[in-house]
Amino acid sequence: MTWSARGFGESTGQIEMNAIDAEVADTRALIDYLARNKNVALDASGDPRVGILGSSYGGANALLTASQDSRVDAVIADISWSNLKQGLFPQSIESSSVSGPFKKIWAGTFFSAATLQSAYLGECGSFAQRWCDAYRNAVLQGSPSLAEARLLDSVSPIKFASSITAPTLLSQGQADSLFPLSESYKLAEKISENKSGSPLSMIWHADGHDGSNVQAPYLQEQFLLWFQKHLLKHEIDFPIFQFTRMNGSISLQDSTVIPKVFRSEKLPFKNESRQLQVVTPTVAMIYPIGGVPSAISALPGIGSAGALASQLLSNLADFSPAFLPGQSGFLESAPLTAPLSIVGPSSIKVRITSTEPDATLFFSLVTKTPGGAINLPNGIVAPVKISNISDGGSDVVVNLPITVLDASIGDIVAVGVSATDQGYETPKTSRFYSVSPLSPLIFQTSVATAARSSLESFLWPVGALVSFVAAVVFVRIRRPKIAPTKETSDTLLVVENLGKTYKDGHKALTDLSFQVQRGQVVGLLGPNGAGKTTALRMMMGLIFPTDGSIYLNGESIYPGSPALSNIGCFVEGPGFLPHLSGRENLRLYWRSIGRDGEQYLDQVIAITKLGTALDKKVRTYSQGMRQRLAIAQSMLGMPDLLVLDEPTNGLDPQQIAEMRQVLKNYASTGRTVVISSHLLAEIQQTCSHVVLIHRGELIAFGQMEDLLSKNHRSQSLEETFLELIGDDLVIGREDQ
Repeated sequence: MTWSARGFGESTGQIEMNAIDAEVADTRALIDYLARNKNVALDASGDPRVGILGSSYGGANALLTASQDSRVDAVIADISWSNLKQGLFPQSIESSSVSGPFKKIWAGTFFSAATLQSAYLGECGSFAQRWCDAYRNAVLQGSPSLAEARLLDSVSPIKFASSITAPTLLSQGQADSLFPLSESYKLAEKISENKSGSPLSMIWHADGHDGSNVQAPYLQEQFLLWFQKHLLKHEIDFPIFQFTRMNGSISLQDSTVIPKVFRSEKLPFKNESRQLQVVTPTVAMIYPIGGVPSAISALPGIGSAGALASQLLSNLADFSPAFLPGQSGFLESAPLTAPLSIVGPSSIKVRITSTEPDATLFFSLVTKTPGGAINLPNGIVAPVKISNISDGGSDVVVNLPITVLDASIGDIVAVGVSATDQGYETPKTSRFYSVSPLSPLIFQTSVATAARSSLESFLWPVGALVSFVAAVVFVRIRRPKIAPTKETSDTLLVVENLGKTYKDGHKALTDLSFQVQRGQVVGLLGPNGAGKTTALRMMMGLIFPTDGSIYLNGESIYPGSPALSNIGCFVEGPGFLPHLSGRENLRLYWRSIGRDGEQYLDQVIAITKLGTALDKKVRTYSQGMRQRLAIAQSMLGMPDLLVLDEPTNGLDPQQIAEMRQVLKNYASTGRTVVISSHLLAEIQQTCSHVVLIHRGELIAFGQMEDLLSKNHRSQSLEETFLELIGDDLVIGREDQ
């Protein structure tokens, strides 16, 4: 059952921000309706088996309803608030009764969006008068009155945490400057104090209010599993804590980052703290009159795009719009000598001085690369507002943004401090600030393992203003065919009944099956339009198959599959930065796909025979050397499977002969090479096995010697190819 809350969509009534006696009462009435529905299972008379799920506004409704109605058997809240006062007036110092600066851009965006559809009702639109007055006062005064603070508390789930006893899944987005990760962290901490012992899990995904939905299919899967476990009582191993890292591999399809999900059996507030020394003694900055120009950390609804623009500017000019010159500074660590991972909260004690008795500052946790690029994760900042500053300054502990952050060797971890941020209400008059560290950076990390997840081919609606109630009657959802993992064997690659039909009805592949052993060099052959490219794209995890499966080392291959990390590929020619050396290009590539540590560079150099050319500028390379460097790049990490498309294009005979030996040497290490090429004579000399397809179907597969010996009239692979294919070069099947 789905519905829109009061004042949204076509519903009637006034917006009360999920008040207990308003929207929550409405939700409880819907549960009453489910209790009378003959299709819904009952746990007792009047008590339906029911789970509730909501995102943002709907997430708060789900939590508050669960706190008020014991009939709720499972609850999921995504990208929602736990404390609305903290959400709109964030304060990031410990033990402060002062509200933080007003989050004016996000509050104004929400108020405008909600009132626009009911503008004919006046400036308040569908908002109840008390909420309209509270917003108006926040705009004029910059802080809530005592009564308004109590009003915000009355719709804050954290105030009702002791009454939330249903199994609860808190899902929060990293790309969310409205309700950041701290909202779920603090609520989970509070719920865990309950003595009910009900299951509590948490997900920190890569999406959020700032526009990203890259993990929508993954969230759909997890939400369904949660309900299956707690409503249908299925035996499901559901992680206590899952989080996503966005420093993983780059998609070859659209150049986006492929998220990597990790799982831990500890909630983050149960991890031990670590320390990192800060070497910067003091930073000083100016706050200009009216706060103009203002730093830009995030933009409502398009924060992910803003973060990307910020990173591009940082890479180009050692500049970030979140840290304007003169208005910002960094309390930095020394360059790291070992990789560092932060998962969860961090804090630092500082002394703040101001030429006025008050200060408003914005703290963040960033990394700085040796090249000067500044990475501010998702543009999330921690606002600090203090008053009654003495001449000697005020000492405070700043709770930095909760984040998932990874730093590499040579990087600097820094606490960024900015005097301005356009998203918040700031002072009108100018002043000077200084900030000095009084403690190391205190942070947490998480002991976690990579999680296996199956991506779906549909998107899950995570609209900010929608609530959901899910009863025991579930909707059947079409899923892509992702095969289960098989046991590992000497067989490296297994293709089973593989088929691909495109949206226009074209069948590129039908029932393709073959197996590849370790140590083989396999040629994938066929005329234009035979389906070779489609097969390669599925083999590299770029597209989903319509039918069948592909396994590597017993693990399914599909877009986003963990098995893809063990595949190296070279498709459609090399692309390198010409002003860098070959070695620098390889190292840059290795880091760009989010990897640290051993890349087997020495072995790769030995196999490809790059020699001293590796330290020369790529612009001086011949075509053959560029091809060889591209092959070396695909070999980094020594993946078990190497997929190459026309690797000898543009090479002269001597270079082709050298490339042939490179590939044989690689296969001799117990790994496998799959080559697609039109040079049949070269395939004959290079490959130990052949897969021949035509019109999307398998024509022949086996050892090169066996294939050549089957037809005594053929003296070469080219002659065998022509015998099997003939002059039938029609693309596709005759029945299409």
